[in-house]
Amino acid sequence: MGFDAERSARIAAMRETARPVWEASGDTDTLQQFLKDNGCHGVEAVFVTMGLLNCDLGEAQRAFLNAPCRDAERRFHNDAMDALAEAADHDV
Repeated sequence: MGFDAERSARIAAMRETARPVWEASGDTDTLQQFLKDNGCHGVEAVFVTMGLLNCDLGEAQRAFLNAPCRDAERRFHNDAMDALAEAADHDV
């Protein structure tokens, strides 16, 4: 997935800022709390996670959405997915 230069730079900078936290803890919940506390949310947090964990998008999304500190994002995601599924059911 391509991002504009500004977003790519933010992701790269946060990845390096968060690297010591990830290396010290090895805990995805701790990483997500650090990212949240430092204003890294949504897609950017997922891509920072992908880079640090050296994982695919699915695994990074699970780490993001399963972290206790990301409850609001998880609820929003679930509500959006439910609304899309309901809309798709009505279009059939």
